[in-house]
Amino acid sequence: MKARALSVSVACVAALACTGRGGGDLHVRRLDPPAALGSTAPRLSSQGDRLVLSWIEPAPAGGVALRFASLASGGWSSARTVVADPLVAVDPANVPGVVPLSGGAWAAFWSMNPTASQAHARTLSVATSADGTTWSEPAHPHGAVPTDHAMASLVPSPDGGRFGIAWLDGRAGEMSEYGEGGTGLYWADWNGSSFSRETLLDARVCDCCKTSAAWTPQGPIVAYRDRGDNERRDISLVARDGEAWSDPAWVRDDGWVLTACPTNGPAVAARGASTVIGWFSGGGGQKAVRVALSSDAGRTLGPASRVDGGDPVGRVETTVLSDGSAAVVWLERVGSGAEVRARRVGVDGVAAAPVTVAATSPSKKSGYPRVAATGPREILVAWIDTTGDASRVRAATVSVP
Repeated sequence: MKARALSVSVACVAALACTGRGGGDLHVRRLDPPAALGSTAPRLSSQGDRLVLSWIEPAPAGGVALRFASLASGGWSSARTVVADPLVAVDPANVPGVVPLSGGAWAAFWSMNPTASQAHARTLSVATSADGTTWSEPAHPHGAVPTDHAMASLVPSPDGGRFGIAWLDGRAGEMSEYGEGGTGLYWADWNGSSFSRETLLDARVCDCCKTSAAWTPQGPIVAYRDRGDNERRDISLVARDGEAWSDPAWVRDDGWVLTACPTNGPAVAARGASTVIGWFSGGGGQKAVRVALSSDAGRTLGPASRVDGGDPVGRVETTVLSDGSAAVVWLERVGSGAEVRARRVGVDGVAAAPVTVAATSPSKKSGYPRVAATGPREILVAWIDTTGDASRVRAATVSVP
């Protein structure tokens, strides 16, 4: 049984104008990155005025490459490569990333598939760079137990060149797949030259739902799909004040009981103490995408607003805007396909009109759309376009009401 619960009150594309469902003319302007045909696994990361999009694409010499580009006033920079290797894991849910650090440095992380018969023994690799061109040899935040290390979230510390990383670790799951045991949530800090000793944040969590992390003035906060008594699969948060981590706390009593992993993790973002968490739930037999805001770095949450259109796929991502409101993106099922949608939620928990950003598919290969704030009412959205014969990472700027 988890120790406590958080205090929560329930309460087209191309350069042309689009009309969001719910009314209002909203401008969506395509701003595609230099990602190749076959690209997948986008992730947006920002630090100050540095905004970076990373992705996986086929490498010319075979295998795949983790690549990235920066967004400036003139558009995207040319793409650069962090690593190219046939063993780099390609998974729309287990998404790698390239993250700008305070002080001008960089960090990148990815999972490597095993070289032998250990099918579930992916290694989590992390490299750093002073210039984004030359990268260090990979380091590993975890120990040498041959098990799965994936679903990572890397978040910069305000202290230049430092960061923390959360990941799912299967070492306890060697006991059984769905019994006592299971996958744990771990954390480690990078001090500029090496990782600290890893910290166990939660010993039993959902096996294949992504994590999400943000850094607040009080310290890092991590959101994840928990795995509680009787296979309850609701969302939990853990936060650090100083050196001490909190006990896991349910975000909301959705009561979703599921004897499998839904592959649908949460998203948390912060701007100062203004924090937002978004998530998908199937609790009570009703699919829903919900968003809750906090003014105290996630220690308490405001109204849990439902933002979907009635048939969500989920795959939620969030960002905080300059006035403390939040923007959320998700996939909404439409007929046999799906749409990438965006919506702003005010500090009072009231959701503005949604906008349809792009068409995609509801399949797992369409992954998670990504979002980052670029102005008071402007966001950048990245997604996997699966409408053609091969996938491709796309992006667009969106003005939200």
